Amino acid sequence: MSDTLGLRARWVLAEEGGRSTLLPDATVVVRDGRIRDVMPAGAEGAPDDTRLLGAHLLMPGFVNSHTHCVSGPLFRAVLEDRDYTSGGGSIISDVMMPLGRIISALCDEDDIRAIAALGQLEALCAGSTTIVDMPRADHDGFALAAADIGLRAQIHPYLMSPPGAEWRLDAQDDDSDAGLETFLRWHARFDGGTTGRIRIGLGPHAPDTCAPDLLRRIARARDHHGAPVTIHLAQSGDEVAQIHARLGMSPVDYLDRVGLLQGGLIAAHCSDATDADLALMASRGVVVAHCPLSYARIARMVSRQRFLDHGLRCTVASDAHALDIVADLRLAAINGKYATGKVAAAPAHEMVAAATVEAADALQRSDLGRIRPGATADLIAIRMDSAHLQPVYDPIKTLVWNGGGQDVDFAMVDGEVLLRDGRFLRADPAAIVAKGAAVTNRVWERARAQGII
Repeated sequence: MSDTLGLRARWVLAEEGGRSTLLPDATVVVRDGRIRDVMPAGAEGAPDDTRLLGAHLLMPGFVNSHTHCVSGPLFRAVLEDRDYTSGGGSIISDVMMPLGRIISALCDEDDIRAIAALGQLEALCAGSTTIVDMPRADHDGFALAAADIGLRAQIHPYLMSPPGAEWRLDAQDDDSDAGLETFLRWHARFDGGTTGRIRIGLGPHAPDTCAPDLLRRIARARDHHGAPVTIHLAQSGDEVAQIHARLGMSPVDYLDRVGLLQGGLIAAHCSDATDADLALMASRGVVVAHCPLSYARIARMVSRQRFLDHGLRCTVASDAHALDIVADLRLAAINGKYATGKVAAAPAHEMVAAATVEAADALQRSDLGRIRPGATADLIAIRMDSAHLQPVYDPIKTLVWNGGGQDVDFAMVDGEVLLRDGRFLRADPAAIVAKGAAVTNRVWERARAQGII
């Protein structure tokens, strides 16, 4: 059997001259995990093993730059439609963090592996071939699940300061690795290097949960190991108020003071950052991971356009509520139009770029998020012949405005076909779903008993 595979589709979203272009009836040639050629319609010399995908859009796999694949199943239909205004609490403190503590206390490594596999399968089947995820520090099963599912995972275990941490910028911190034990263990056990399917990064949870000494250690570890960093930043008014009360500055200024605000940092949300904060972030080369559906579910509209207006690079990602990134692309487009009052704002092609090529660049992976010779073969195909998608005037607009993750029926990572005709190939998907759902239901039972949900 040939080790060269051709994929021919009605539309191919390829890169030509540094720009994304829709090529009709083109063939993408894959060998040894790389794209070797993009052949236009009618070109001779296609591989003997060429699969005719038919009425499909073949495109780069989504690079989902902020996910929580354990929280996706855990939070499903739990967070919505609740009243968070009474009692002075918040969605984070009232539900998210308590559920996280229950899952850590109740679940062993195999349980975490089961829930993570369910979330990762959802992400892959909805078109995300790469995820940037922040699991809890004791969830070693997350990386094991990623290896089982086969998607590309940049994993940033949560790092948080213990109760009683000292909140003084002038406090002396030693050169120890205190607080970094999980990162060091996972890095030694799972990290596959800059081009591996699994990469381990540093995941400080948020400014209000990470004291200055820990953030300085994280900055040193970043430099020593060449490890990527991501963090939730200015994600709520509570966080902003707490950092002002503790340190007399904004969360963004705080990260700058401890050496974390620099190029390569992916900052999730930033909904409560001030204009001055955003200008500082742009000057440092920070990338914002924008997750509009998470905020819409709690009655807040956040527009990607605000970040762009301040000169920031801004990806679109799915966060913890659901892992169908197309839903976030659609809402990002709606919010952009609403915020600017311009119908032409936030066009569909721009939204797709924010979750492919621009997100790959945020990970400093110029080989991902595009279809061109030499790129890594992380690809998806969208079936475009369903009633809700036909007829097709522009396949990108059709996907963003009428489609969804359920329309993905082919996925490839590193040249390995993981999804064909909508079915996951490495294992029985029904068994993965059943096992992950069973563990999640056990967690919900405990949460109900404690009055959390």
